[in-house]
Amino acid sequence: MDTLEHMVVGVSLHPRTGVPDVGSVRAARQAAWLASRTGARVTLLHAAWAEDGSGPVELAAKAAEELEELRGLVEADGASAAIRIVEDYPWLALCRAALDDGAELVLAGKRSVAERGRRQIGSTAVKLLRKCPVPVWLVKPDHDLNHRHVLACTDFSPVTDEALAASAWLAAQSDGELHLLHGWNLTWSEQRAAADLSEEDYAARVEDARVRALASLERQADVLDVDPTLHLERGDPHVQILEKVEQERPDVLVLGSLSKGGRPGFDVGTVAERVLPQVEESILCFKPKDFVCPVS
Repeated sequence: MDTLEHMVVGVSLHPRTGVPDVGSVRAARQAAWLASRTGARVTLLHAAWAEDGSGPVELAAKAAEELEELRGLVEADGASAAIRIVEDYPWLALCRAALDDGAELVLAGKRSVAERGRRQIGSTAVKLLRKCPVPVWLVKPDHDLNHRHVLACTDFSPVTDEALAASAWLAAQSDGELHLLHGWNLTWSEQRAAADLSEEDYAARVEDARVRALASLERQADVLDVDPTLHLERGDPHVQILEKVEQERPDVLVLGSLSKGGRPGFDVGTVAERVLPQVEESILCFKPKDFVCPVS
């Protein structure tokens, strides 16, 4: 995270007034926060495209003025910012900014209003999480940008090494707390074999699995620059993540594409697909090195 050189922020403008929505402003401020600590440049990207996907739309009369004001807000925090307006689907324009312009991080605002129990991210955000080749940060509109509590999830895969390193850096920059979560259980083969085990042998098998998981979690924690609080929870990973988010209310949830499978660009991993739409908090999601972006 501390080596960032270029970030792109998706900016949504009101079709009549040209005013950026609250989530876009907050995402731009988050990018400025990062840029002030990394020296990265920021591109504010607006896709002039109809919400129903029917095609390009004419910019509102004050759209350019509003974008300039937003750039001024970003640059007031010490960042170098540029404005770009394209005619394309917003998610596609942001993916192409990563592929063609070398953006290493994409930021966008979450829904400005979302009722508990309803999907917490919009269709553009979902497509970004599934298809974008670089990390995506979805910023909660009313977040104050102080990362006092960072919750990072791990399944011990290589992508979570990157996610945990970024989480530690974020927590350190805000003098905040870092919490690491791993949801563990017996493997399917171990669970099937449990029927043939005595109660004592089964308990020993469970304890052995717990000890192995704890050792792996401690190994990941040992290489970080901050001292994290460890959470080792038995159960389905997506359930454990949602429960921990509900309990801890972190400022940002950080995770990788926690599992693979399916067609490229159609999902972001089984666990992440179940977690991300239900989380109210800001989300920072990383992709594995072998992620295949469907955008050419």
